[in-house]
Amino acid sequence: MYEGLLIVLVPMFIGYLIKTTNTAFLKRISHIMMILLYMILFIMGFSLGQLDDLAKQLPIIGITALTFAVTIQSCNIIGLVIYDKLNPSPLSHLAKEMPSRWKLLLDSAKLCSMVLLGFVVGFSVKSWFQLKSGTSTYVLVTLIFFVGLQQRNNGISLKEVFFNKRGLYTGLIFAVTSLLGGVLSAYFLDLPVTQGLAISSGFGWYSLSSVVINNAWGLVFSSIAFLNDLSREIVSLFIIPFFMLNHRSTAVGISGATALDCSLPVIQRSGGIEVVPLAISFGFITNILPPILLVFFSSIPI
Repeated sequence: MYEGLLIVLVPMFIGYLIKTTNTAFLKRISHIMMILLYMILFIMGFSLGQLDDLAKQLPIIGITALTFAVTIQSCNIIGLVIYDKLNPSPLSHLAKEMPSRWKLLLDSAKLCSMVLLGFVVGFSVKSWFQLKSGTSTYVLVTLIFFVGLQQRNNGISLKEVFFNKRGLYTGLIFAVTSLLGGVLSAYFLDLPVTQGLAISSGFGWYSLSSVVINNAWGLVFSSIAFLNDLSREIVSLFIIPFFMLNHRSTAVGISGATALDCSLPVIQRSGGIEVVPLAISFGFITNILPPILLVFFSSIPI
């Protein structure tokens, strides 16, 4: 477990130590991170294409991922709506200008296309080429380093994170309800509880969860984790504007770890500037917890 924690936490903290004001370099980092993400997804698809009994495994992956996604996100919404009802904090206004959801869905489709491309290539060369084990881990370590660097240099201060009580409470409720959803999903699917907890610990960070769970339990569960976490990104595009006016914690919370990247434009444009501190605090918490929880739960023997 400790080795796994070092692999995912040390690169992040090293990256977080680096401070730069070079805007051109920071823009280049975003492009590098996207390339690394595409590489991880291609490798996952490639490995999936080389899986034995593929026709038998794909329906299992789809049904299991759907069960996890529906159960976990339902628990998130129920818990966060209750919190918003008990501690109401409606927005003073609702922003009208929204990013094109079709463009955002296209970005998600690009991620899926990389998995599909990797799958086709992996299946085509299955008879004569096998990918070296652990390849995706090296790419993930590099990606996490740049995640830490980006967090340090995107203007997020520790004061914004730890002094926004609503952000902290929203993050805590989100984490607890996600884990509860993982336990329920494991019960519905007759899986070990530790696997349910691990899959629910990704919080939407699919590049991390797919690699960590692949190292622990293989490609089938890695694919389940990826689809479960990717579904959060897609669903949040539609859920965030719906809840934003009267249920700001629910609107922000459903995005999970994506609150600091792909979901942030939707959060900011649907809720305005007043909701950004909440998103920053919540997003920071949901980006710190997944590496710890994923490695911890995936290291428990089943």
